[in-house]
Amino acid sequence: MEMPGSSPSDSDPTSRAGASAAPPPRPPGAEAPPAVESGNRWPCDRVFVATFVLLAVAAIVPIWRVRFLPLLDLPNHLAAVHIWHSFDEPWTRFRDFYELSLRPAPYGAYHILTHVIAYGVGLENANRVVLSGYVLAIPAAALGWARRTRRSPWLSVLTFPLAFTLSWACGFLPFLVGVALLLAGVLALDAYLDRPSPLRGAAVALLSVGCGLSHPLILFGYYVCVAVLMLCHLPRWSRIAVALPLFAPAVALVLWQLVAFKSPMVDLRSGPRFQGVWVPWHEMLRSFPEYTLDSVSGDLDTRLFWVLFAVASLLGLSGAARRFLPGSSLPAREPAAPVGSLLDRLHRHRSLALCAAMAICYFLVPLHLARPFDWWFVSGRFSPFICFFGFLAITAPLQGRSRLLMAPAVAAALVLPLHLSEKYARFDERVAPFARMVERIPPGAEVLFLTLPPRTDESLIIEGTNHFSSWVQIMHGGFSADGWHNVGFPFTLKRRLPAPPSNRGEWFKPDVHGVAYDYVILRNERPDKPVFTAAHPSFRRIERDGAFTLYEHTR
Repeated sequence: MEMPGSSPSDSDPTSRAGASAAPPPRPPGAEAPPAVESGNRWPCDRVFVATFVLLAVAAIVPIWRVRFLPLLDLPNHLAAVHIWHSFDEPWTRFRDFYELSLRPAPYGAYHILTHVIAYGVGLENANRVVLSGYVLAIPAAALGWARRTRRSPWLSVLTFPLAFTLSWACGFLPFLVGVALLLAGVLALDAYLDRPSPLRGAAVALLSVGCGLSHPLILFGYYVCVAVLMLCHLPRWSRIAVALPLFAPAVALVLWQLVAFKSPMVDLRSGPRFQGVWVPWHEMLRSFPEYTLDSVSGDLDTRLFWVLFAVASLLGLSGAARRFLPGSSLPAREPAAPVGSLLDRLHRHRSLALCAAMAICYFLVPLHLARPFDWWFVSGRFSPFICFFGFLAITAPLQGRSRLLMAPAVAAALVLPLHLSEKYARFDERVAPFARMVERIPPGAEVLFLTLPPRTDESLIIEGTNHFSSWVQIMHGGFSADGWHNVGFPFTLKRRLPAPPSNRGEWFKPDVHGVAYDYVILRNERPDKPVFTAAHPSFRRIERDGAFTLYEHTR
């Protein structure tokens, strides 16, 4: 490990233990090079440790400050776990509407983790624990990757905000859990290729299966990273050959999912098997800051993206101006590429190779898919991976006063979660009447929630209450007309009640939909244009509070 002042090479020192290369001759009058520390530990930097802990605490404040975290799809995913976790509880009445379907399926990693943790801390806290793990896994993976590639640990500060992407705002929880698994899988594979061991091999195999259980797009991105990493570790052919069987369980899982697991999400009955929407590259480039760091209303979060970008650019230029020190050779049993060769440079700069691979996915994968999956926002989900590996490709050492260059990034990483928590707290205050209304409804009653135009909220960039029908289900049980009925895991639908689409509450018809429910909660009902009129005498308004109105069906 280089001491302060040296420019680190992109290679793991553990893989080069035992090498004994003679130092190059020093020109007359030149200063002696800094001593090289034995082992693979960084010199202790108490300022960095304190900064990292502070940012880690701040990063999870938005998750634990409020009850109703306004991530679009969160209620539906959490309700799916609730159906599984509380299926046999009489008060939930889930047996009337659902059947459990516990087969290893895509999207399952989030549900499995939350279900297991809920036994110890309850459902809603389990969700917070899983989301906190995701948020902290990104800088933790950055710290591990910086150590493996011999970069400054301070670069991990740049990755703290990358948890709060557009995918976060949309509540793509299975995908977010997959992000953490993908980054951990990259670390595990890189460590295994440098120095194989049974423990590292088991980690690669388990994390590969985890990626297969998290989200299909995560699995695709992970295998892209696997291919790039193996290329970067050439000519270690024997290690690559030994690593390949480690992916057999994940490949078997994917094949089973394709052949045996028939999800209603996959539509191949007629027409073309693949349909997607591509956006011109310049539009994708223009949208990159928003896809990477836009999750609440206002433009502060995207401005903070440019702060991170400016700091990374400055550090990148500083690192490029320095001379790279050549790495040592591997032991003769598995020699590395010759020092200074193309393969040696590729290995030392594999962060850049992974960044380039993610950028190719960002521009070549369709932005939206219609077949075989109905997915919105596909290629844009690669943007945080581009930043993650791009930030960690920087070679500039950060020691002594040079650490002050990170001050704007530290400020950005601290301000962003606190800014989000303020936005979320205001949203939580506005939906507090909703929680009180649900709590006053007697057990066993069926409840329909509808949100009417305008469905937006002043704190958010998404329609944050679209899926609150599932929050009713989490709090009160019964049927949610808005659940993930088309996934096939962890439940399948047995019986349903009539309801309009979650984002079309204005299509509600009292005589068609309302008759199946005991209570109806409306958001944004206009006093001058009530949903229930004199023509519907069986519906009685019993409370109006803020934007919410509660009706009782007297039958």
